[in-house]
Amino acid sequence: MNKGLFENEYHAGANQIRKDHKNILNRLRSIQEDADFVKEISSLFPKLPLVANERCGSWYIDPTERQVYSVYFKSTDGHMGQWDFNLRRSNLHLLEIIQKHQGCIIVDSTRRGKRIPDSLSKTVPIWCCAINRAIIQYRSKNNLAPFFDKDPSSMQDATNFYSLPSAVSRSEHTQIEDRMDTFAQKLLDSGGIDMESISKLITKPLRPLWFTPQSSFFINDPPDYSDAPFWPVICLSASQAVESGCQARPGGYLYVQGSGDDQEAWCHGLTPRLFWQHSDSLLKSHSAVECELLAIHLVAIEKAKKSSNEGDEDDEDDKKPYDIIQGTNIAIGSRISGKPPLCWNNFDFIINCTQSHYQANTDHPGYLQLPIAEGKRGQQKLLECIPEALAFAKRPLQSQSRILVHCAKGQDRSVGIALAILVKYFDPNMNFVPKGVPSVDKKSIHDHLLKIISSRPKAAPSRVTLKKVNTYFMS
Repeated sequence: MNKGLFENEYHAGANQIRKDHKNILNRLRSIQEDADFVKEISSLFPKLPLVANERCGSWYIDPTERQVYSVYFKSTDGHMGQWDFNLRRSNLHLLEIIQKHQGCIIVDSTRRGKRIPDSLSKTVPIWCCAINRAIIQYRSKNNLAPFFDKDPSSMQDATNFYSLPSAVSRSEHTQIEDRMDTFAQKLLDSGGIDMESISKLITKPLRPLWFTPQSSFFINDPPDYSDAPFWPVICLSASQAVESGCQARPGGYLYVQGSGDDQEAWCHGLTPRLFWQHSDSLLKSHSAVECELLAIHLVAIEKAKKSSNEGDEDDEDDKKPYDIIQGTNIAIGSRISGKPPLCWNNFDFIINCTQSHYQANTDHPGYLQLPIAEGKRGQQKLLECIPEALAFAKRPLQSQSRILVHCAKGQDRSVGIALAILVKYFDPNMNFVPKGVPSVDKKSIHDHLLKIISSRPKAAPSRVTLKKVNTYFMS
């Protein structure tokens, strides 16, 4: 056979596979298949809430049917040799959800090559174990009653690191376990996390458990955790493991493992919320082209709606547009939290960290706009705006007035400005210092950041934003 012809056919086949992988109709039908599995498992544990990990997990849960919570457990925190309990991704808001429902189901998926993502096989188990050990040590140090059963074996169970043998080798398990005390101590040493509140909140140890489409044999006889000596943190991998990453389905589509991942490559701006609102129409498309055109049309309509509403850029899935930083009268929010006239019922002063504004706010004496652009264009501007923000915030802080700091999504720019205000005017015990804190170091900045993240889980300041705050106080 002609070598050149063979190579051409090979490359043509490879290109077709890549196209099929990014085919939006294949992706959405695969997501629907995985979502059906998630729905089936969640029906076995009706009292446990569904929690979507990162953006990927959101694709597999229909928000029109039930409330969906979100977390950010990063797979890289579980990668070989990089294991970590990351304080910037502490996910402590999940503890209140677990306490309320006595457990939870965390949904994520992975692409070709694995049954379960590292986020579920290692990052979440590390998180559970670190919190258990930190609470035990905190309660012991402060002469508080243990949160576990008086049976000595229960204490051992509470401190154990649990992993899935089919996903984590015994060697890797041992290496992670050797670091668990260090991770727990990191949590205890953090000045920005309220261990007293956490220790009162969690009254049973957290235990990770794993379910995948390959382990669905228990569906006819589901386990009952209601009387268990622990609260289950069920790690649910939504996608079926396929050796090649894709597989033809009888319905005439190509199943793509982990379809919710890498959404920028295939979604054409479609979001999980838009998909579930219009899933019937999208999934009934006769071709990928028809589906793609419909998705583009839906996205355009959504953008037009936002544009007609004075450019609201708030997170479409955020039912709580702002969060108050614990121990202060300062809130961080998305753009919609600063929308008049309601915003002035909630706050006395508003700092807008975006280039757009609601016209009705501009003449209000308690309003300040810091026109900080998104992305790289706004990096230097943020640094330049910090002195103005600090000067503006001083008077309302002295009078204990309510202050809102907002940007588009309440994740980056507003977090940077709010962090600067905390660092300048609040000591490590969150006492207000009118003349400003006399000395600032990297630890105090980091501890205040953790206070923000604990109060506003959506906070996700970029490294550059944090670097600008550090530069202002440390230079």
